[in-house]
Amino acid sequence: MKQIALILEGKCAQFFLDKLLLSFHSSNFYTVITPNPDLIPPSYPDNFSFYCFDPSSKPKIQRTLAFDLDLIFLVFEDFQECQMTYSTIRDLFPLAHIIFHSTQSLEIQDPLLEEISSPLLASNKLLTYLPNIPTPIQDLGLGKGEVMEIPIPSGSVYCYRTIGSISQKEWKIAGVYRGEELLLGTYSLSLQPNDRLLAIGNPSILQNVYRQITSSLGQFPIPFGKDLFLYLDEDLQNENEILQDIGEALFLHKHLNCNQLIITLLNPKRFDLINHIKCIQDEHINVYIDYSTQKLTEILQNHHKKRIGLAIMHYKFFHSLEIKKTLFELSIPTFKTSQVSIQDCHSSLSFLEEDQNIASITLDIASQLQLDFELYDFDVDGHFHTESFKTYKNLSQIFNKPIHLIKSNTKNPVIYLLELEKPILQFLPLNLASISNTISGALSTQLTFHALKLNKYPQILIPIS
Repeated sequence: MKQIALILEGKCAQFFLDKLLLSFHSSNFYTVITPNPDLIPPSYPDNFSFYCFDPSSKPKIQRTLAFDLDLIFLVFEDFQECQMTYSTIRDLFPLAHIIFHSTQSLEIQDPLLEEISSPLLASNKLLTYLPNIPTPIQDLGLGKGEVMEIPIPSGSVYCYRTIGSISQKEWKIAGVYRGEELLLGTYSLSLQPNDRLLAIGNPSILQNVYRQITSSLGQFPIPFGKDLFLYLDEDLQNENEILQDIGEALFLHKHLNCNQLIITLLNPKRFDLINHIKCIQDEHINVYIDYSTQKLTEILQNHHKKRIGLAIMHYKFFHSLEIKKTLFELSIPTFKTSQVSIQDCHSSLSFLEEDQNIASITLDIASQLQLDFELYDFDVDGHFHTESFKTYKNLSQIFNKPIHLIKSNTKNPVIYLLELEKPILQFLPLNLASISNTISGALSTQLTFHALKLNKYPQILIPIS
């Protein structure tokens, strides 16, 4: 977890901050200091802290940034203010890396200072519109994120995997930067820690790939968020179901690498139940009793701004097409509670017929919850999913999590689940099949639709692009 300070002022700083909040997907901690209160948004992820004061004040900076910093950004329109702030920061943090942006250059010899000049950026962009002029590399392509450099940290699930073993649908690894050398992306090239991938593809897919590659082992619910959100509704659930769901959430909060558990009770009715839930509250568990008439979909929209690491809700919520659609559109990973508690589960299950892009997350969760891991491979013609299994097999070695493979050409996966007697946690991709209506879904061959109808065992739905 890196500590990053953002000292911001002006319109450019506002654009920078808005984009950072919009595309936030890392596990960094951000401390934002600004003299302008208008820069502070009404809501933001828990990894952000905001302070409003004059950043050239040495005592205030010293109190606010009383910890080691990995990186400091200075983004100012007023050049004199920026000069004074730089001097203050450099006195307090002589070894910190500083990224500086203003209307002029500081013209200072500082090996730990990276200056980004507005006139230089503008002139480079203007050059791209002239005919027969080479395009500067920072403006290569459409400028929409279709070309991306992705670092591979030492704890990434992509370490020591060959490029050929990585599913590359709608994106490709064109090359690998290793030290000062560019290696072409061949099938047999093995990726190493601290390599940098040169990736090309669909911008939205690349964003998802970036999150997967830069996430370390045992980090779920990162990259989705750091907090678990439990939703309860007295109009839908009886008291026993609410108490069981609270137990499920407390279990997941204890075993997953999360920060806070936020419990929201909708349509409260019983004071004894409200008091019981409030008694659970502590420094890492927050309880909100919602007396408003807001729909759950509206609450999910508001909570999404704070980054939902994992939503926890009863299977009765999934009777609503609107709720399923919201979860899909916001890409919220969801734990669906069931008749059987996850605390009774000793195994987990994923279908090889489904998207293998959820492989790293499923193995991560199974490892954190200390569950055995099973793969069910079904094909009527006996043409089993060998390539998909290789993806899981490679990842299982990284996670040190053995896989039990079950093959069948007679028993379809839904029948297998119905006949299964041992409690098991099932992983499903959160995709379009999850939000199908009853008529089209019933005719669908997508396993997700049919498996989501089963409520005996708990399920985790994982968003995919």
